[in-house]
Amino acid sequence: MKKRGSRKKLILIIAIFFVVSLVATILIISFINHQKADEPETESYEPNVVDVLAEKIPEEKGFLKYVDEKYAGSLDKLKDILETREYDRALWHEVTGYSYLVLSDFYHGDYDSADNVKILNSSEGKSTLSFTGDVSLADNWFIAPKYDERGGISGVLGDSMLETMRNSTFLAVNSEFTVSNRGAALPNKMYTFRAKPERLAIYDEMGVDLVSLANNHVYDYGEDAFLDMLDAFSEYKIPHIGAGRDIGEASKPYFFIIGGYKFAFVAATRAEKNVMTPQATESRAGTFWCYDPADMISLIKSLDNKADFVIPIIHFGRENSHSLEDAQVSSARAYIDAGADVVVGHHAHVLQGVELYNGKPIIYNLGNFLFNEETVDTALFQIVMDEDGSMEYYMLPALQENAKTILLEDGAKKNQIFNDISSWSVNARLDENGKIVGE
Repeated sequence: MKKRGSRKKLILIIAIFFVVSLVATILIISFINHQKADEPETESYEPNVVDVLAEKIPEEKGFLKYVDEKYAGSLDKLKDILETREYDRALWHEVTGYSYLVLSDFYHGDYDSADNVKILNSSEGKSTLSFTGDVSLADNWFIAPKYDERGGISGVLGDSMLETMRNSTFLAVNSEFTVSNRGAALPNKMYTFRAKPERLAIYDEMGVDLVSLANNHVYDYGEDAFLDMLDAFSEYKIPHIGAGRDIGEASKPYFFIIGGYKFAFVAATRAEKNVMTPQATESRAGTFWCYDPADMISLIKSLDNKADFVIPIIHFGRENSHSLEDAQVSSARAYIDAGADVVVGHHAHVLQGVELYNGKPIIYNLGNFLFNEETVDTALFQIVMDEDGSMEYYMLPALQENAKTILLEDGAKKNQIFNDISSWSVNARLDENGKIVGE
């Protein structure tokens, strides 16, 4: 009996222990679940697009954050592109509409106080860059008096030509005169040209965005008039290149943002056989010279990482001749070798040929564009740029006659100019639309 009672007591103790353990386990589990319920839910970390790209491409994170904020969705597009393509900085224009160099400048604020940068348009669609040869608005020459006599700009430019110029995204001209009410004509110089400052308003009517002052007539009335000219262009807010109060100003590039790409324009002259226009130096006002092309070559090379495209505008060549000088050919090619994308020339007063050198165009001479009363063939050189930065090049034939320049849109004269330019050209010709193509 005693043994049976002990066994019952043991079983009871075990049962009680089991029940207590079970209850305790239930209470503990309940407590843990209650604690979990009170804790905030946490999500697994998903790296954002800036973090993802920062590990894939060599651009600084601050730049990526800037682009992400300013151009919503662009980094997502770039991330998707990189699934199938290698990274290239050209992709930035594809996803934002601006090249890497432009975006980088925006990010660093480099345009905020710059006096030599102008943004012309957005990046949508094609862009057209147009260039003319020599223009004179001198009061003591032919065009300005005819402008007054005929009632304004339509008296010296045909309607189609004026429309083409104004509709260009960008238009550059060679301004072949000084601007001042002071000074005396340089002695022993056969032709000297001077306009009063108000004449510069005509450039606005024409749609001009940039003028080259690197030529042999901007100093025709001496230093005082030359300095007045620089002041007048600044007063009329007309960007200009190729001349200055010193070499720094004369060689200073002007940048334009066109179609989302950054263009650098520079200008220089090697026009005079009997040199009367001074060279700008550290202590002297004048023009930027390229009689020795080394300085221009150095300038072009210095712009390699500062612009997407570099275009030097050069005043050179033999006057009244369609033949090319050896110095024209060798220097223009050297500028391409240094990094120029297009070389544009004028000074000969007549058209000369073109060349495709390493796939890049050299326009040796655009001749007179709007200069005097003579009847002379001329042309508007035009770059047509697509959104991806690819370019086509055209010569738009024109005729200066009786102090008025008109665009030739069809007919035998147009075809004759195409044929003439082709016959003077090197490794290139014009097709039936005036497009510059390889032979």
